[in-house]
Amino acid sequence: MEGHWVLAGAGDRVLRFVRLTKTGRRSGTVSPVLTVREVCRRLRKSRRQVYRYVQDGVLQPCARILGQWLFPAEEVARCTPRGIPAMLKPIFWDTPLSRVIPARHRDFVLARVLEYGDWAAVRWAFQMYSREGIAAFLKGRGADLLSERSWMFWSTVLTRRPPHQPPKSWRRPGRHWGGLP
Repeated sequence: MEGHWVLAGAGDRVLRFVRLTKTGRRSGTVSPVLTVREVCRRLRKSRRQVYRYVQDGVLQPCARILGQWLFPAEEVARCTPRGIPAMLKPIFWDTPLSRVIPARHRDFVLARVLEYGDWAAVRWAFQMYSREGIAAFLKGRGADLLSERSWMFWSTVLTRRPPHQPPKSWRRPGRHWGGLP
């Protein structure tokens, strides 16, 4: 998300957030303000769980005023559990789709989609998570969760150049690059 949010309101009451671009112009995106209580109601989560979402980076507040976190409604809508589409059922053969929440189980979902998914599944993953989010997954836990072949392919696709060296987790004795030991 480019730019930053600015509080807009009447008097001492904050009514909404307005997104400004890097140049300072209004981008046209206006979002109502939600307090932690309203976020808890929309997500059907406890206050403690909402604070965990903030700490883990799943939910990002825009401001903190008088000790109260404020969230734009579009950020909360992004974290609303939408679930996995039915077209991805073959990829998640061992897990009920109703139990997988894409915002919370990002690494699990990306590992399955990038390893076993077809182009429709990959397109869904790029819409659900940003290109930068998938690249961060590949830099972090992706090397441990994906096969060497998949990791090399997706690293090359996202960076447009092959990685210089394999992750450290692959440099264990007994692991060979291609072919059987």
